[in-house]
Amino acid sequence: MSKIDFIGIGAPKCGTTWISAQLAAHPQIGFAPSKEVYYFADTILRRLAGKKLDCYTRGESWYHEQFPPATGVMTSRGEFCPAYLYSEEAASRMAAYRPTIKLLLCLRPPVEMIYSWYWYNRNAVIASLPQTFAEMMENPFLRDLGCYARHLQPYLDRFPAENILVVQFEAIRRAPEEVRRRLYEFLNVAADFQPELEAGKNAARAPRFPLLQAGAQSLYGGVSALPGVGKVLKSPVVAKALQGAYHRFNTKAQKYEPLSAEERRKWEDYYAADQLELAKQLQSLQVIA
Repeated sequence: MSKIDFIGIGAPKCGTTWISAQLAAHPQIGFAPSKEVYYFADTILRRLAGKKLDCYTRGESWYHEQFPPATGVMTSRGEFCPAYLYSEEAASRMAAYRPTIKLLLCLRPPVEMIYSWYWYNRNAVIASLPQTFAEMMENPFLRDLGCYARHLQPYLDRFPAENILVVQFEAIRRAPEEVRRRLYEFLNVAADFQPELEAGKNAARAPRFPLLQAGAQSLYGGVSALPGVGKVLKSPVVAKALQGAYHRFNTKAQKYEPLSAEERRKWEDYYAADQLELAKQLQSLQVIA
């Protein structure tokens, strides 16, 4: 099977669900049915919990099987995995896989992104986040998810600037039709295609039964250790199906309080230097702002 043509590398909570829907709807684009294959690097929470799927060890043939075959009018295939941004190893693996591959990157003010990410993942099954946002920000790995420039640099070192398209989250809100057209043009598919889609959004979640969340985490950990069973659970399809079933049963949409002005200023100051570096990086890239 021919090589994949594009990969969305991040960042989370920056409009990746909306963009993925636009890509999946286009008849010339063969988008991964699961959206995120996690071949080049695993999820942020799995890395944090030490429960990686290690899909890269399955090889390119397995990777290619996760996409529709390139037949008929299909001219471009790819996936969107926001966790890839935070792995220099993923950047190296992608460059070795296809140095001319096209990359998509979504950005949003880092404080907005990390606060939204916290509330969206606070009640996950794979790993538990602290009870407060302040506690989570004590973890340097999680805190630095908002350091876009630092994580983007390994990709800039390995891929030509013309092969990277950056989409600002605010542009999706303000001019979604323009963003969609530019995405299609970047991937060399018909830019005038108009998909009929409902607006999609990944809302923050809260557990219906908190004790069940803890029980599900313990059960998953115990079953994963059983001979033969762990390999099945490490299938991305199975893992995603189990996660989806859990969220349908034991989570509900949750509204959360906005970050206080004092906390916002604190973390904006923290990310300020990285934001200045990011501004320099973006000068050489295609940006939809």
